[in-house]
Order: sequence, then structure tokens, then C-alpha cells
Amino acid sequence: MVEVIWPLSVAPCKPQAGGVLSLRRYIEETLRRSRTSYSTLQVALYYLVLIMPCVPKSDFTMQQSVDSPSVRALQCGRRMFLAALILASKYLQDRNYSAKAWSKMSGLKVAEINLNERAFLEAVNWKLHLPEPLFKRWTEVVLRYTPGQAPP
Repeated sequence: MVEVIWPLSVAPCKPQAGGVLSLRRYIEETLRRSRTSYSTLQVALYYLVLIMPCVPKSDFTMQQSVDSPSVRALQCGRRMFLAALILASKYLQDRNYSAKAWSKMSGLKVAEINLNERAFLEAVNWKLHLPEPLFKRWTEVVLRYTPGQAPP
């Protein structure tokens, strides 16, 4: 799903020193390190669908008129996946990881995590509520498109 919304995020968003994980591996590692529950992942995926219309389109053949950290954050699938996961966790859980803990799990600086979270919230106008009937329908959609588990 992240690859569909942010096709350019299959490649790293911003070159950094050392090797950069593939998008799929980044998501797997983030989910493993955070020990994310299935329901939290479901809500995070819903948030990604929610933000999809807000993601600025980029034409890299032309100079960009707006080059702000918030716009760059919205254009990065890795950062928006992490922001959606953090927000889903905050929405569903009574106790959450601190920004410092998310920083250690993701390799991003605390300030960047906070910026990404705020950019996400502003893009969706701070509307994260997921009514129960919609959550039930969303659960059916996620289950329909989730590959079956391989036999042991």
C-alpha cells in the first residue's frame, strides 16, 4: 500500500550514510521493533489511505515551488508510514513509546519524528477518529487483501 501511494519511496527518500533498507524491509523492521499489534497496524493502514489525497504530487522534471520540511515529509512513504504507525498507536493504546524510543527504532532524529507527525496531522486536519462501522468495513477490506499465511 505504501508503494502505491508513494511509488518513489521504493528508493530511499534521502541518501544517508551507510546502507538504507528497502521500503518493505523498513516496514517489516519497524513493525518488529515496535511490536505493533494487528489492530494498530490496521488503523495505521487506514490513516495512510486517509492521507493519500493530501500527498503533494511531485514533478521532478521541474523546479518545485514549495520546498518545506513538511512537504518533503509528506512525499516520503517511510516517514508517513512511521507517522501513521505512531498516531495509530497513540489513538489505540493507553501507553505509548516516547519520541525518543521511536527515534531509536527508526533511526530518525526526535525533531524529525515530531515534524513528520505534525505534518501528517495537519494534512488530515487532525481528524483521526475512525468510527466503529467504518473500522469494521476497513477490517474486512484488509482481510480480503491480506495474503493467507504459509503453512508451517
